[in-house]
Amino acid sequence: MIMHHLVLQVAAPATLNADLVATIAERVQPCGLEKLPSAQGDWGLQAVRLRSIAVDPHVVRALMPRVALEHSLDWAIVPASMRLADFKLLALDMDSTLVAMETIDELGEAGGKKAQIAEITEAAMRGEITDYAESLRRRLALLAGTPESVLQSVYARMRLNPGAEALIAEAKQAGLKVLLATGGFTWFTERLKDRLGLDFVAANTLEILGGKLSGHLVGPVVDAHGKRRALLDTCASIGCLPTQAIAVGDGANDLAMMNAAGLSVAYHAKPAVQDAAAVALTYCGLDGVLPLFEA
Repeated sequence: MIMHHLVLQVAAPATLNADLVATIAERVQPCGLEKLPSAQGDWGLQAVRLRSIAVDPHVVRALMPRVALEHSLDWAIVPASMRLADFKLLALDMDSTLVAMETIDELGEAGGKKAQIAEITEAAMRGEITDYAESLRRRLALLAGTPESVLQSVYARMRLNPGAEALIAEAKQAGLKVLLATGGFTWFTERLKDRLGLDFVAANTLEILGGKLSGHLVGPVVDAHGKRRALLDTCASIGCLPTQAIAVGDGANDLAMMNAAGLSVAYHAKPAVQDAAAVALTYCGLDGVLPLFEA
């Protein structure tokens, strides 16, 4: 019989309420409670692990959504003894996952097309436009004539999502390789690769002619299938199984990659992505992936 743990966490500077944790523990009947690192005093906790819950995980899944919404709480049911070092690859989406922006939307700002592009982006992320290549073609067409200098301006405004550097550092320390797989653009991914020490990237290449974006790509489109293929190819190249990969994303075009991985994490994601993922982080930063694993 597979034993499961229930991990509870909130985003700093909030702390878990001891009475709330006790109430949840009473319902799920764990064999013990582990206070996870980040404690400040006795109950200045951001995360706890309820070990070896004694009820069926379906009971927990029925209980927790309402509690989580009421208390801004992230939760996850994880197999007992799951360690980060059991995995060999961490695959991350870029826009709205690794970084706190949709880069193509920001590129549209210079030409006054941000709202139009963002509308298409949102529809694609929600899965309403199922052909990602078509949605990207439509958005790129709106960028035609944008000066190349705008790319640098967008990169200067680019900020990592909270916990990104901590997650990548811990993953690399545990021996994992890190893949950035995105429908975004190599102009940004190569800079992020150097900045963060990433091992692999898969992204689209913008065509730039005469110092301006042409509105087209060079080479094939990296869409949902391309992200999945990047994960599988990277696993093959480093000699691991897809089940030894962790995939983190936020949009519908991440689902194929996430479904191919051994552990899928929806990060501040659309509802359909949260429903499909093994774990959903709604409030915590990317370092909220770390408490899922045994020390």
